[in-house]
Parts: sequence; structure tokens; C-alpha cells
Amino acid sequence: MNLLGALKNVVKNSSILSKIWKVIYRIIFKIDPKILANLVYKSRFNKNIDWNNPQDLIEKIYWLQMYSDTSLWTLCADKYRVRRYVESKGCGAYLNKLYGMWEDVDDINWESLPNSFVLKWNNGSGQVILVKDKTKLDIEATKKVLRSWLQSNYGYEGAQLHYLRIKSCIIAEEYLVNTKEEDKSLVDYKLWCFHGSPSFFLVVYDRKGENYKLSAFDLEWNNISEKIFNKDSIHYSGDDFPKPKSFNEMIDVATKLSQDFVEVRVDFYEITEKPIFGELTFTTGYGYYSQDFYRELGQLIDLTQVSKI
Repeated sequence: MNLLGALKNVVKNSSILSKIWKVIYRIIFKIDPKILANLVYKSRFNKNIDWNNPQDLIEKIYWLQMYSDTSLWTLCADKYRVRRYVESKGCGAYLNKLYGMWEDVDDINWESLPNSFVLKWNNGSGQVILVKDKTKLDIEATKKVLRSWLQSNYGYEGAQLHYLRIKSCIIAEEYLVNTKEEDKSLVDYKLWCFHGSPSFFLVVYDRKGENYKLSAFDLEWNNISEKIFNKDSIHYSGDDFPKPKSFNEMIDVATKLSQDFVEVRVDFYEITEKPIFGELTFTTGYGYYSQDFYRELGQLIDLTQVSKI
């Protein structure tokens, strides 16, 4: 584990240090968010971001965050308001069923919700509560968790500026199940797109808590896992995986949804052979891919087409 990672674990396990770190972190962020962006980048790639001549994917994503108009990122990273964008592109039929949205957890009408549903924070990553049976749900404990989400701001994590402008809320959506293998988790089909063109699929499966497996496929559904992944990642698997029945439909929808962006990952589930939209992601997690592949992906982003602000 690198030094920054070790320090994060120490801070995470101490409530006092955690509060102190949050204050320091936000002070540094307000002085210059590029300082924090560089800290995160250097902890993974052992070098500083080249702001004048970024090359790899992560460098260019950070450059876009700092120097381009990311107002549309803010709309589309919002797991509630992105629905309007999806509908505007003629893809509303691929949205999951929405049961409600609340800015105050005390406004949630629990009786009106079905017996199974999913609660999500619109302004974060992975903040999800799966409710299989509402009769077994501890509502007060759940409200406490939801309030903690609403009081947080994910944008400070890794200097992700576009999240800072999202107005937080909680949403409830339909509880989806793996219709092929009901005893297994949903499969995520994450389609990377650059300048409106789909590039390859990242497939996430066998989720168990924070553990999951990763494989990757090109647009001919050739397994490219061996070529692209960081073999040291705890999530690396590289197993072959059946091509989704809605493969072509996913590519078509992703093409429509990615037209306005230099880079974006369009995430889907497949339910009864139909794609269901998951989310749009603009700032990917680090460590999945090899450094060579991060550089290869970086070459797919042409910053000369971006208006610098």
C-alpha cells in the first residue's frame, strides 16, 4: 500500500483525525483543487500531472475538470436529474422505474413504497441501500444513513469539481434482479465512449459487498482483459463472459448519450434481454487498468477540440 493509502486508513479509523483531515482537505481544495488532484494522481502513478501536456486518461480527465465547462457533467452525474438528459436524447424507455425523490428524509412516505426497492444518493458513488423486504427494514437506522449522505459532499473526494454543484437528494427506484441467475448479483455493462464513439466494455459481476470481478471486451466481444488490466488489482478476473442479448442496443443508446462529451462511461444492466440505463460516469476509479492502457485511452481524447476556460 502506498503512503497516501496508509494515511487514509489511519484517518478513516479515527473520528477525530477524520474531522481534522476534512477541514484541512477543504482548505487546500479552496486554495487550489489542482493540489489535491495531483496528490491523488501521484499516489497511483508515481508522478505529477502534466497540466501543460496531459497524456494519459486520468491526466486528461483532471485537465477537463479544471479547464473546461463541466456544467453538463454536473447535470448528468446527478443520478436523479440525469433522467431528464436521457429522456431528451430519446432514450427514456431505458430508464429504471422511479418511485420518488426527497431532499429531506423525513418526507419519505415509506408506506407508499413497494415491498422491494433501492434507495440511492444522487451525489456520490456506491451509496445504495438494497431493500428486498420492506417489512424487515429498520426505518430509523436507514434514515440516519440517508441523512449522513445528504450532509456529505462527494465532490471533495479526489477533487471532482462537478459533484460540488449537485443538489443532494435521495431517490427510490425499482429493485432489479439478475433474471438469468437470480442467486447472483446484477451484471454491470460499462461502455466507455470517446468523442461520441463507443470503445470497449468493462463488465462487472459477482458483486459481494465491496468485492467484485472485472472483465473487458472490445466491440467484437473479444476478451481484452489480459491486454488492459492491472493484474495487481484485487478485482481483476478476466473471465470470459457471454455477450449480452441487447449488445447492439447498448451500443446504440451509448452512442446517443455520449455525443455531447469528450469522454464518458455509459453504464447498463440487462433485464429480460433489454438494456436498463444505470448512470453516466465522467471520473473513473483508478487502478483497474495498466499504465500502458491508461496512456492508450488518453490518446482517444483530443483536447484541441475542447474550449479552455
